[in-house]
Amino acid sequence: MTNGLNSWRTQPMYSFGEAARLAHVSSSTVRNWLLGYTDRDREIPPLFSSHTGDVPRVSFLQLIEITVAAKFRKAGGVSYSSVYAAYANAQESYNLQFPFAHLKLESLGGHIIARMHGEEPGQSHQTLDSPAQWSLPGLVLETVHQIVYEEDLAARWFPVGQDQPIVVDPRISTGIPTIVGRGVTVQTIRRRWKAGYKIDFIAQDLALETSLVETVLQYGEQVAA
Repeated sequence: MTNGLNSWRTQPMYSFGEAARLAHVSSSTVRNWLLGYTDRDREIPPLFSSHTGDVPRVSFLQLIEITVAAKFRKAGGVSYSSVYAAYANAQESYNLQFPFAHLKLESLGGHIIARMHGEEPGQSHQTLDSPAQWSLPGLVLETVHQIVYEEDLAARWFPVGQDQPIVVDPRISTGIPTIVGRGVTVQTIRRRWKAGYKIDFIAQDLALETSLVETVLQYGEQVAA
């Protein structure tokens, strides 16, 4: 469970729109997954029960879980109800408040996938030591490997991969993407380029590699407002 020491990654930080752009989903998807929705007069519960009240803001851990859930759906073509069941099962069976943002996600992956396919993954700890029938999809593994964990929970996310110094860190610049160790935001570089500055000039002015500026601009286009 989280506590006051983890408030930097559990406090509301991102608007639904900001979270949607970072996770590459629609704003309505973020809203539905956090608040629930109505479908043909049937009330659909929220996917993530950890959301607090009706505050239209998303925490860093929720952002990671939204991103992972989206990759589960995209990779496996599974229904919302299947992801919901797998998420709830992981929460209850392993006492994890944020299972999709937890270090155990990779080891639990086979059991989560099995649950999505309607199979009972087993409850014993011994099961974790044996090969799972199912494994995490590549798209989900890609996201898992972009995350740095602290105290078993996601603490930093490198959305382009850990070999590129673009990071989403809730302790820096209110959690918007920045350049590692520099505090320069992706938005700042993109705005300069949109204002007409050449890539070479931006790189020289900020003491960055030209190739990194190009990568930042490509990523910036993906998450632009």
